Amino acid sequence: MVGLLERMEKPQAFDEELRSLLRSLGSPENVAGAARFIPGLGESFGVPLPALRVIAAELAKWGKCSPSQAFELVERLWHNGSRDERIIAAKVLERLGKREPERTLEIAASFVGDIRNWEECDQLACFGLRYVVQRHPEAVLPCCEGWMQEEHKWARRFGVAVLTSLPRDKTYRPSKQEFVLLDTVMTDDAREVQDAVAWALREIGKRHPAVVADYLYTATPGAPSGPPVASLTRR
Repeated sequence: MVGLLERMEKPQAFDEELRSLLRSLGSPENVAGAARFIPGLGESFGVPLPALRVIAAELAKWGKCSPSQAFELVERLWHNGSRDERIIAAKVLERLGKREPERTLEIAASFVGDIRNWEECDQLACFGLRYVVQRHPEAVLPCCEGWMQEEHKWARRFGVAVLTSLPRDKTYRPSKQEFVLLDTVMTDDAREVQDAVAWALREIGKRHPAVVADYLYTATPGAPSGPPVASLTRR
């Protein structure tokens, strides 16, 4: 990593060095395995997720001193297009979101239309915007409303997946706004979007099962008496 960081001032050299590192850490077997459960995987070096997290953590440490350069790096990694680089970009963006929420939201939003599969969607939503949505929901939830109205199914899923980070903050208390948003995609035609709605409700339900149960009674006419808390809170 030291040699890689020394090339930060030369973007092309850095990108080449990073890709060389990723090739050395990945394997065709890992690529084939990922392709089986991630339709639309795209280019991948097959690097294990723990290794990608380590790389992202080191880049994020460097980015603390140079946030503007770190954002440029995130944009470049995302647009380079490999699965591995996009996961690194999302994880670096997560760290940047603690100190630079507005720019982080702006960058993440610019990537949404380019999402190719559920993994990219969820990595960017749950990590890239994790701290931004937890600390600044008033800025993010209106964006979620817009994403949920997009024709692109991954944009709609993204808008829902962002909500899953809210209940991971121990101070979170559900508001009407989250459920109003979920109403708009509750019967979405795309299975991937419906799966994300169920996921968001489960996450909220882990801490606030009664609130989710009440919502489901309202959203589902003729629902049986007795809250489906077990299904909502099951991992």
